[in-house]
Amino acid sequence: MSYIVDFLLLAVLYFWLFYKKWYQQGKEQWLLKTLMYIYMTMVLFFTLMPFPLPMGGTNYVSWQSVNLTPFRDVIQHYRGAHKEIILNIVMTIPFGVLYPLIWKKNIWKTVFVTFLLSLSIESIQLLGSWWGVHSRAFDVTDLITNTIGGFIGYMIFLLLKPVIEKLLNAWHS
Repeated sequence: MSYIVDFLLLAVLYFWLFYKKWYQQGKEQWLLKTLMYIYMTMVLFFTLMPFPLPMGGTNYVSWQSVNLTPFRDVIQHYRGAHKEIILNIVMTIPFGVLYPLIWKKNIWKTVFVTFLLSLSIESIQLLGSWWGVHSRAFDVTDLITNTIGGFIGYMIFLLLKPVIEKLLNAWHS
C-alpha cells in the first residue's frame, strides 16, 4: 500500500510542479524531462521505496552494515554479488544518456552528477536503515558501479547522439 502512496505522490508532484513548465519549454524538453522523471521514479522504486520516514528510534546495527571496502561481496564470494554489480551498472546507464541530452553536459559533469545521485541514494538508504525503516545499507561498491553505469551511458549517448537528435527533430516537426 505504501508503494501506491509513494507513486501517487510522485505523480501529483509531476503534474503540479513540472508538466506545464516543461511543456512550455517545447515538446522536446517536455519529452526528455518526462522520460528522466519516469526513469528517476523507477530508480526510487528499486532503491528507496517505500520512502523512509523517521520513526523516532535509531538502529545502531545499521552502522555495522556499512561497506567501505570496494567489491567486498565479490572478494568474499557472496551469492549474487556479480548480479548486483551488473544491475547497479545497468540502473544508471539511462541517466548517463538522458542527463547530457537534457542539460548538454560533458562527460566529466555527467559522471560527477551520476556519482552524486548514487551518493544521495546510498546516504538515504543509510538513514532509512538507521531510522529502522528498512534494512538497506551504504555500500561503496554501489557508488563505484553506479558511476561506471553513468560513464557507460555517456558513451552510449555519444554513439547514439546523431540518431537521437534526428528522431527528436523528426518528432518536433
